[in-house]
Amino acid sequence: MKLHFHKSFWETNCRNEDDLISLTRQVHKEGYHGTELFLPFYPLSPELTLNVHERLGLDIIVGVATQGDTPTEHLKSYKDQLDYARKFSPKLINSHTGRDIFSLEENLALYDLASEFQSKYGITIVHETHRFRPTFSTLSTETILQSRIKLPLNLDVSHWMVVHESDLSDQVERVNSILNNVHHIHARVGYEEGPQITDPSDPIWKAHLENHTRIWQQVINNAKRNNQPSFSITPEFGPFPYAHTMPKTQSHLTDIWQANLYMKNYLQNNLTL
Repeated sequence: MKLHFHKSFWETNCRNEDDLISLTRQVHKEGYHGTELFLPFYPLSPELTLNVHERLGLDIIVGVATQGDTPTEHLKSYKDQLDYARKFSPKLINSHTGRDIFSLEENLALYDLASEFQSKYGITIVHETHRFRPTFSTLSTETILQSRIKLPLNLDVSHWMVVHESDLSDQVERVNSILNNVHHIHARVGYEEGPQITDPSDPIWKAHLENHTRIWQQVINNAKRNNQPSFSITPEFGPFPYAHTMPKTQSHLTDIWQANLYMKNYLQNNLTL
């Protein structure tokens, strides 16, 4: 099995073709297999994006996020965003789906829409474990999976560390069960009081990095048992307000691009395939 690392553009400014060409060249040089583009924040056309990526042999993962004040508005926004996302010929669609304040039935309607899209177009949609969304906790995610047992997930486990104020060692059985549904990883390291440590290379966070890596290794082990030929990972340290900053100047304490590169290299060297 091979690991395919994608570079998030979260901490970058990609406003025009020159930016995109420069960024993708850097992504290719650093050994990533592709990019991950969050479409609500990404302004460039599918045609331009595909052309630039194809020149370098880079794949694309896109992100979408359901929006609105009501479940009906979320459904409408989801249909529109998925139709647009398809134009990027993505290897995967990562979805921020639903709301933590909607009922289980209201959120299931959104998951079912994603499942219908996936069946129709053959593009896997993974649903991110994230605060604000119905997957904000291990317990709520477990409840969803009891109704939709094959629902594909993107594991951003840093959010659960904050929500439960825990390293998750107090709920190993539940977490392990959920990991069976994970098809993509957002590799950011969180801690009990926040979704992002200062710097993954800082020894002060060594225990947190190793704990996250143990969980990610279980996901990779599951994929190997299922004979998956590859598995995608996006290092996802982000800018302020996720990143810690200096008072008044608001300058980042860590170079976020380099933090993500560190994570890619670390996981390449430490995950067992």
